[in-house]
Order: sequence, then structure tokens, then C-alpha cells
Amino acid sequence: MFFDVDNPPDDPPSGCQHRLLWRLARALWDAHTPDGDGFCLASPCRRDNHLSPCPATRLAAEGMQTACGETVPTSPQWIAITRARITAGEIDPVDAIAELLWHHHQRRAGK
Repeated sequence: MFFDVDNPPDDPPSGCQHRLLWRLARALWDAHTPDGDGFCLASPCRRDNHLSPCPATRLAAEGMQTACGETVPTSPQWIAITRARITAGEIDPVDAIAELLWHHHQRRAGK
């Protein structure tokens, strides 16, 4: 694993294969930050008194693991969500092209 699942870095770690997916999962992680008492601050979780890590935090961790090339139970959903958001225009096409070029460069360098 390229990162600490309990304290992931803000930016994708070196070796991360899907940087856009990392950013989506990291944003979900950030949205479900615990308060001082250990309860998730996101309104749906706060309403249900979820302790951190709440289900969304665990889902975010699996998204970041998927971004780093690990296969976890939710990997297919994370890949599908990322593709759907690019297609819907919710992710800047420039970022999507930059990631594609980054992957192309990585493959050529490692021939």
C-alpha cells in the first residue's frame, strides 16, 4: 500500500495509478471528518450518530486503495463513477487528458 489508510495524504502518492479517482475518493474522505468526540461531521452521518470511520470514510479509503492499484470490493464501482463523472463533464476534461497522457508516459518509460 502506498499510503496510511487512517491518514491519507491530500495529494495522490507516488505510484498512484488513477490520480483523478484518488481526488474523488479523497474529497469524500474530507467530507466525513470526525469531530473531537469521534463522530462524523457530515450531516447524514451526524444525524445517525455514526462514529468515525463512518461507512463513507471506509468507502473513501477503498476508493483511494483502488486508485493505487489495489483491488477491493468497491473497485468496480469507483472506476465506473470516475468514468461517469468524466463523461458527464463533472471532471475537467483537461484533467482527464492530463491523466491519460501521464499513463501513456508511464507505460512508454517502463517498456
